[in-house]
Amino acid sequence: MNVVAVDVGLVSSTDALVGFYERALSAERLEPRVFPFATVHRLACGPVVLKVMVPTDPPEDPGPASPFWARAGLRYLTLWVDDLDGLVTGWTGAGGQVAMAPTVLRPGVRSALLGDPDGNVVEAMEESTPP
Repeated sequence: MNVVAVDVGLVSSTDALVGFYERALSAERLEPRVFPFATVHRLACGPVVLKVMVPTDPPEDPGPASPFWARAGLRYLTLWVDDLDGLVTGWTGAGGQVAMAPTVLRPGVRSALLGDPDGNVVEAMEESTPP
C-alpha cells in the first residue's frame, strides 16, 4: 500500500474562507463537491488540495487555543514555500494575520506562523538552498 496523495480539510461556517485561501495562496479553485449535509470546496495548492467544508448547519466555534500547541489534536498545517516573504504579504493582503513574523529557526530554514480569518494556524516554512 502506498499513499498517493494527502488532502487537507478545514471546516468553516461560511465559504468566505475559500476566497481567503484562493487569494492568499494564489490557489486554483477546483470543482466543489456538494453533499446533502455540506459543500466541500477544493483548492489546488501545488501538490496539495486544500478543502474547506461548509456544513449546511453551521458548526460550533470551538474558540481559540493560544498557543495552538496548548490543546491536543490536529491544530495546524505546514506549508513549505519558496517565497516566505511573498506568502506573508499575500496572506495579510487577503485579510490574514501574522502571529510570528518570518524568523530563522535554524541555518537555512525560516518560518512564520499565520492565522486565517477563522483562527486556523498555518506554519509557513522556507528552506534556502546553498549557493
